[in-house]
Amino acid sequence: MRLQRLARTSGTLRPLSIYPIGPRALSRVRLALRKSIGQEHRCYAQPTSKPSRIEEELKRLAREAANNPKDKKLPEKVLVFHAGTTRITFLALIKVTSLLIGAFFVGIVTPTYVRSDKPLSDTAQVLLCGLMPPVFVAFVTAPFVTHVHVHLPAQARASKTHLERFVRSGMSPSTHLSLTTMSFIAKPRSTTIPAGDLIPTSRRFGIVNYVRRDGTALEEERLRRKWYMFKPVTNFYVQEGRPGEVRQVRYQAKKVDRVQWWIWETIKEKLAARGIATD
Repeated sequence: MRLQRLARTSGTLRPLSIYPIGPRALSRVRLALRKSIGQEHRCYAQPTSKPSRIEEELKRLAREAANNPKDKKLPEKVLVFHAGTTRITFLALIKVTSLLIGAFFVGIVTPTYVRSDKPLSDTAQVLLCGLMPPVFVAFVTAPFVTHVHVHLPAQARASKTHLERFVRSGMSPSTHLSLTTMSFIAKPRSTTIPAGDLIPTSRRFGIVNYVRRDGTALEEERLRRKWYMFKPVTNFYVQEGRPGEVRQVRYQAKKVDRVQWWIWETIKEKLAARGIATD
């Protein structure tokens, strides 16, 4: 039996030689040819067909469910009141300006009057000009509340439905509120108290509309503070309405208001139902 063997040379098949070959050798040759052909014409995985509309719809729904804010857990502290960026900035500038004026009159003008042997009455008037502005501004603006946060328990942070149910019916007087005011140098100062300790009132010609209830917790906090630390804040002024609400401007993209005003309004109604504190 004769077999014409072919070899691949330069991309063409050329006859090499003709040899007599037996059955075993023939089977080996066939096996080698099958292996070589299998390596040259290897089948690769073909790309799958285009996904159907049902698969695309399922993927879209899965992405929306993953990015849906309703299904996300709410934070522990939720902003429920904001005094407005413009008011807060203006008030901070007034505080800083009054401090600079006081430093100028007390640190520069008054020593100049003393060295010049000015009358004592003139020197005292200049000194008062430096002291009165920062003291008056600090007294008037100390109760001003810039932010109010409510601390939510775990069961109220599961969803917005649980939050609304908690605020409407399940909020206890022990729920903590964080009221942020500004210090003497316009630095944010946070005071965390139970909601039950916040009492509506009307003091300082309307400058104060909420006070902190006197109790053991307040006395313990006063004892813990060092002599050089400020006293705990007990007077607060929270503006009426929604002063920091986002204003929608025509022909502009709709802005998202991240302040949960309805929570503070519900808390305010519950506080007002308990009555107003008197001096």
